[in-house]
Amino acid sequence: MEILSWLGYASALLAYACLLLLALLPKQKNVPHKTLIIFAGTGVFWSSVQLYSNYFEQTSLWINWAETFRISTTCLFIHSAMCSHIQSLKKYLTSSPALLIFFPSILLPITSIYSLLPPAWVYIGYLGLTLGALILLEILYRKSSKALWGLKPMLLGLGSLMIFDFIVFADASLIAHLNPDMWLARGYLHTALVPLIIWSLKRSKSLGINVYVSREMVFQSSLLLAAGAYLCLMALAGYYIKSIESQWTGMVQSIFIALAFTLLFALFVSETLKRNLKVFLEKNFFANQFDYRVQWLHLTNLINKPLAENEDFYKRGLQTFLFAANYDCGQLIKLGSSEPFTLVAEIPEKKSSQNIPESSKSVLNELVEYIDKTHWIIDLRDYQSNSQQYPGLCIPYTAIDECPFHVVIPIYQEDKLWGLACLNNKSGETLTFNWEIRDYMSVVTTQVGHYLFQHEANKVVTENAQFAAFNRMSAFVIHDLKNVLAQVDMILVNAEKHKHNPEFIDDTFETLCYSKKRMEKMLAQLMNKSMDEEEIDKHSIDIAATIADIIQERCNNNTPTPVLKVKNSATVNLDPEKFSNVLFHLIDNAQQATADDGQVIVELDTDTKNLLVKIIDTGTGMTGQFIREKLFKPFETTKGNAGMGIGAYDAKLFAESAGGSLQVESEKGRGTTFTLQLPI
Repeated sequence: MEILSWLGYASALLAYACLLLLALLPKQKNVPHKTLIIFAGTGVFWSSVQLYSNYFEQTSLWINWAETFRISTTCLFIHSAMCSHIQSLKKYLTSSPALLIFFPSILLPITSIYSLLPPAWVYIGYLGLTLGALILLEILYRKSSKALWGLKPMLLGLGSLMIFDFIVFADASLIAHLNPDMWLARGYLHTALVPLIIWSLKRSKSLGINVYVSREMVFQSSLLLAAGAYLCLMALAGYYIKSIESQWTGMVQSIFIALAFTLLFALFVSETLKRNLKVFLEKNFFANQFDYRVQWLHLTNLINKPLAENEDFYKRGLQTFLFAANYDCGQLIKLGSSEPFTLVAEIPEKKSSQNIPESSKSVLNELVEYIDKTHWIIDLRDYQSNSQQYPGLCIPYTAIDECPFHVVIPIYQEDKLWGLACLNNKSGETLTFNWEIRDYMSVVTTQVGHYLFQHEANKVVTENAQFAAFNRMSAFVIHDLKNVLAQVDMILVNAEKHKHNPEFIDDTFETLCYSKKRMEKMLAQLMNKSMDEEEIDKHSIDIAATIADIIQERCNNNTPTPVLKVKNSATVNLDPEKFSNVLFHLIDNAQQATADDGQVIVELDTDTKNLLVKIIDTGTGMTGQFIREKLFKPFETTKGNAGMGIGAYDAKLFAESAGGSLQVESEKGRGTTFTLQLPI
């Protein structure tokens, strides 16, 4: 019985000593931390007194003080967890609740020493203290809804201890003495339940104590534990072999033991087995190095943040890599056919040179060939210490020492190596690229790669769009040049016949002057690639008179001759030259689609808000599919090399830019009606 009693309180002493050591670890201690130190110190004192009382005969003086201090400091610790807003321990200990707890703690031992009350009443006093602790536990449980997850183990452990004490003192108050079996069981109970308080220290934010246990230490301990379990199994098997009692038993047992130790030695020297075991332990028994939810939100915000004036998307991609690894310098290198390594981004930027040093190129040449085969993230410092884990890679250590980076992360585009992110951290500790960091950086690389490839594609699309806009403008200029050329041809055709006519000469100079202005305007458009809204020369023009002039001057040479029908007319603020060209193209197209004996009618009308110009012909007409798919598509033409295919497209663009529309109705073999609607 003495051994059992000694062992119980000795283990309780060890448990409270560990709790005290952990409570003393944090540099910054709030009031709950400080009361926890008092509680753990009192636990050490209490278990020491109980252990001492098993060997030396003494009065109950120290036991009474130890019991009251233990219960009262338990009450203080529980109550302080609800008063985390108090910053000073002195202020807390002099508060009314703390004094109310201390008063019976001093009164009860004095009452017991001087026999002021019968023993049963003393036990009732202890019972009251225990009941007070249980009430405080209940209040803490009710008030800690948000922090309940972290406090649950502590509530369970202290609650069990207080309930057991309540039972012990309730029984003692009835029979006026303590139950020795219950009294001895308390040492084992404290040993079993104090670890729950330690568990809460790890889980709770208000009581949190960060205890670091080396992964290497856990790994080595796990190996020793596994070896011990293996040897125990082998011992049992050897014992079973010996129990067979055969003449070959000794020889078989010797062979079995030799083979068992050979297998154990082989397992210990196997790097593959140890590496797999290490990954298993890290995956299942250790917390992640990052809060990946928070980390991913920051990475997403960084990638989506608008680019500043002095940065491009390559630099933003490199910034994302550095943020993900918590590094401070690096290079983003793009691979190419003409130039093997192109430095597209560097942080911090070096003003002296933007070229990659030759020493770095020699390392990169070796790495690219190796990465193409393995798709690995390369840690050059790990390679220096564990080169056997990189079979086939051969880099001189002196070249690595001269490199401005130590981590090389490959970036792939559709299984083809696009480039490398080369990182370093000169101002702090570097990451150990274990399985977790490699998986994490692989995901980051995928996202950054998509970001880079998308921006490169957008850059190509933008450049193509600029070329397309320039080509489209060139097409419009060529289209207008054809009209100018037609006017020059008309002069030349009539020159021989009317060259002695002064009026013809005047008309010729007027036409040439107009052609010169038109060509200058086209050249300006071609050189500027676009025309600003302010540059467009708009005038209030009489639509009926303008259409009559177009028919008279530009459409009379072709058949059938257009007929103008004016129901209602209006003046509209437009670019007269652009309007004349658009209307001429529509009328000219109608004439070309209509037989010589057909009709082309230009009808002018208005409604309440719009001017309506209808070009009606009795020509070949168009199918609905052609209208939907090809009519307004630029560079689609039915005239072969004679047309540019932008007349209808240009007319539609003009109408929409003026705030109107161009509508078409047609039936194959029965003609077409274009309706140009312009706001008045």
